[in-house]
Amino acid sequence: MAVNHNDPVTKALPGTYVDNRLINWLWFYIQHNYPTANIGEYKSHGMKDRMADLINTTPNLKTDIKHSKDLWLIPDQKTNWITNDERQQKWLNPRILEKRNLTHLNSPPNLMGRDFTIALIDTWAIDKYQKETTVSEIERAWGLHTQSDKIFKWFDDQDEFKKTSLAWEIIQKKSPLFVNNPPIKNLQDLIIFFDGPYFSLPEKILTIEAVKKRWSQNRYREKQTGKKQYNFILSDKTIRRLDKLADKHDLKRTEVLEILLQMEEEKELYIKEKKRFSSEI
Repeated sequence: MAVNHNDPVTKALPGTYVDNRLINWLWFYIQHNYPTANIGEYKSHGMKDRMADLINTTPNLKTDIKHSKDLWLIPDQKTNWITNDERQQKWLNPRILEKRNLTHLNSPPNLMGRDFTIALIDTWAIDKYQKETTVSEIERAWGLHTQSDKIFKWFDDQDEFKKTSLAWEIIQKKSPLFVNNPPIKNLQDLIIFFDGPYFSLPEKILTIEAVKKRWSQNRYREKQTGKKQYNFILSDKTIRRLDKLADKHDLKRTEVLEILLQMEEEKELYIKEKKRFSSEI
């Protein structure tokens, strides 16, 4: 990201690399250390100008900012793995807050996505080495967590929405706790739901297997529409004939019967002849 030399904060902090990350951190820094300073709402028009005015008119603030930045901000390389993916955000943010012994961060509502997660890390006032170590541990935990994503591969096809809808139906029946939850509409929603604390990995696998079983049952029933089951007693000789025809033409027994019945209905070649032959005997 190229430095904007006309940026007022860049001019106020010569020698300091000013990017979006630093501006976000600086907003929190000023709010905490200079609560009466009027820099306006986050990302409001003229915010950077007001930040620069405060820096230029407050004794020692430039030095304090540079010192605090070097003290608390870990290198970009340590956070490059963090993305704007919604699922990752919902998994990461609660864990960082837990590490900080916080339930939430007082932040502007328009600070979202990856910027919010990085701000959670940057505003964390702990030893820099300890912060790097903790962030690396969370990165490894995320990598291990996503290794089990292969269990969701079955959902990822043209029937994704039907399959995830069925999964949610089964989950709600199994656990009434989720009856009033917003419906799961797609695979991303389902994975985010399973990222929560409700199911262990073995429980997730069992639930998905139950969905697969129900899906197969439903598909089978759909295929049986227009069909009924009948039980007939056939002679051993008839069964041998049926099996011989099935093997010869590589068909199922039911397929052989359906073909024979269809052809007799259309051509009327064999039943009449059989009856005539029997009557002549």
